[in-house]
Amino acid sequence: MTLLSVYGLADVPPAAALTGAFGEAVRPEKIGKLFALVGEVPEAPAISADALRGHDAAVRRIAEVCEAFLPARFGSVSESLAGLLEREAALLEALALVRGREQMTLRVYGSAPAAVRSSGTAYLESLREADALHEVDPLREALREIVRAERVEAHRTEGLRASVYHLVDRGTAPSYLRTVASVALGVKVAPSGPWPAWSFAPEALR
Repeated sequence: MTLLSVYGLADVPPAAALTGAFGEAVRPEKIGKLFALVGEVPEAPAISADALRGHDAAVRRIAEVCEAFLPARFGSVSESLAGLLEREAALLEALALVRGREQMTLRVYGSAPAAVRSSGTAYLESLREADALHEVDPLREALREIVRAERVEAHRTEGLRASVYHLVDRGTAPSYLRTVASVALGVKVAPSGPWPAWSFAPEALR
């Protein structure tokens, strides 16, 4: 049985010939108004450092030639992609958001403020305030003309407080990095990128 290894979704098939993580040809599979970029594999890939690197490299190759591309997580293998039709509207909306754009990632280090435990409402509100990461608001203001969308993932672990994902126009990563380096903050941040828009794909792909 042949399985389809899914590398991501586009709304226009790429013009270039592409190869996947295992050297297989990547082809567009039309699903409604979407195109899944897939390769045929004999079985689901086992998780390994080499396999993860191969998947990441394939996704990067595809993202470079697609104006709008939503990458799929490693191990997205299926016999049929028909289920994506149920999410077509949300996926098309996400593709419109990432068109001509790429992702920058900002790791925020430090400890979150202590939660307020005077009441259940106060506790939840203090968590929401902590997750809002107001400490990086000066940087948000400085990046206002560069960043097109933001998503925050709170970690609440020792050391790494959160990951902030920024969607920027392609080609503006150097300006983004210069701006981050120029703004003094009360917390430590570490930027990286540009990356394919991993964190702006709907949950169906992540």
